[in-house]
Amino acid sequence: MSDEPRPEVKIFNRADLVPHLWNRNAVGATDRFYWFYNVKDVSQWFTAGCVGVLEPGGSEAFHSHMEETEGPYECWYIVMQGEAELRSEYGDQRISQFGAAFMPTGSSHQIRNVGTERLWFFTLSSRGGTPLKVDTYNISCSEERPGYAEEYERILAERAARGLATP
Repeated sequence: MSDEPRPEVKIFNRADLVPHLWNRNAVGATDRFYWFYNVKDVSQWFTAGCVGVLEPGGSEAFHSHMEETEGPYECWYIVMQGEAELRSEYGDQRISQFGAAFMPTGSSHQIRNVGTERLWFFTLSSRGGTPLKVDTYNISCSEERPGYAEEYERILAERAARGLATP
């Protein structure tokens, strides 16, 4: 048995957190609540965890985590309950309960509730140790992120060019 101390286990209790409201906006998001967990102080690899809920027909904004504001940013989407569609500029895929999808650095994405019940999902994100240049965790909608209106238009143009549905 080693004499080295055990690493501390950190428990995050959602009941201790007040949900945030992400507002409907012109870049494709509907109103939604989320619970944000800052994990950068307890994880060597991950930066943030977020529990989100979308009503039927609801969606996040189409977006990319732009390197000039957020650094290299990769993200896991894990569906806890409901039926989701994860969309990008390249295609769409369905994710059911306990399914997951990985979004690599620089990839555009949007999660939508395509089911008849609430969609509960979890995201786990890593910025590769790069500090934020814009505090994207403390804004109320995607439109406030620098360059996101232009990025949204670029994503929609790419989807249209590939014959994919646009909002």
